[in-house]
Amino acid sequence: MTIKTDSRPLKVLAPVGYPWDFSGPRQSRHRIERKIFVPLNRIRSEYDGVTLFDPVSAHRCDLIHAFNRIPLGRKPFVIGFESDLPRVFGREGSGYEAMLYRILLSDRCRAIVAISQFACESFRATVAKSRLSPTDQARLLDKLECRYPSLHPGKDAHEEIALEPPYQITFVGGHFARKGGCSVARMAELALKRGLPFHFNVISSLTCGGSIWSDPERQEVFQPYLDLLNLPNVTHHARMPNAQVVELLRNSHAAALLTFSDTFGFSAVEAMIHGTPVLATDQRALPEFIEDGVSGALVGCPRTPGDDEWRPEWSQRGTVDCEAMFVAETERMAQEGIARLEEMFADADAYRAMRRAAHAQARALFDPEDAAAYWDGLYERAAAG
Repeated sequence: MTIKTDSRPLKVLAPVGYPWDFSGPRQSRHRIERKIFVPLNRIRSEYDGVTLFDPVSAHRCDLIHAFNRIPLGRKPFVIGFESDLPRVFGREGSGYEAMLYRILLSDRCRAIVAISQFACESFRATVAKSRLSPTDQARLLDKLECRYPSLHPGKDAHEEIALEPPYQITFVGGHFARKGGCSVARMAELALKRGLPFHFNVISSLTCGGSIWSDPERQEVFQPYLDLLNLPNVTHHARMPNAQVVELLRNSHAAALLTFSDTFGFSAVEAMIHGTPVLATDQRALPEFIEDGVSGALVGCPRTPGDDEWRPEWSQRGTVDCEAMFVAETERMAQEGIARLEEMFADADAYRAMRRAAHAQARALFDPEDAAAYWDGLYERAAAG
């Protein structure tokens, strides 16, 4: 659709928060108003699938651009999502799920936008397992589109970094264990024992266990890995302003995201846009934009027995068996990861080609101008019904 630049700019209401920062347009000819939404999931966890904006802002807008949570009210909306939609988490087949599907099927919902092919396939699989009629399933899938997130383009810095040891490897993740921080800490120990010239930067609040679904419950499981952050080849930052995080990623030789569970992996994209290759797990959306051996390196996805992903049963997270599985997968990823890092830096020319490929792939997939054209066109189609 050709965007009519002489038409009235639309008023689009969108949530505040980092997922929308990545998934929404970086620029738009329309007027996008970012507002804090009502966190209904904090009132009751099962309400994670819906949200509310203040009625005055909702009344004044032409369209709502939601993410993950379906906006209640009367205004038309488009909704982006990263994995599960609707978000019912254990209430499949309930009246609550049926209500959310009714909203998605209604004329209010003008488009459903997945941020990856993984998210598309996840939505298709969820709809296929639902109690919706074949006709309603088809109607929902007709609304489905895919649009990758967008980033401000990075500098063409892939030739600027000095290829001299110690090579800087940077990990970013508040959920230390879920994002693979334990494997990164163990890689630091392996590098020190083997005399490898790697220095690991860890930016994390070190949140582990407890209610994080992917982690064993007991904090004691993580203490040996947290102790490794005191090694001389590790620098730990509990927090850092985002601009400094991006600068550190830009000046690193590689980024690490050996994650147990990530729907997308935004830190990986922020590294690649600056030409920094990423060492990551081969799971969910990550292999869609990290080409193994070309723009980064992938190690095997962590798995629980009988599954193709890491999905520990919630009730089993406090068991010895779950802890043993976590430790074993952490060790496997650390061993595979350190080997891939050695391989990455064995050939200077191949490494520089990898930096160029990482930058080029990120620019091609996550270009902000392409994203702006897509969203502006979608907003106009959606507002027109």
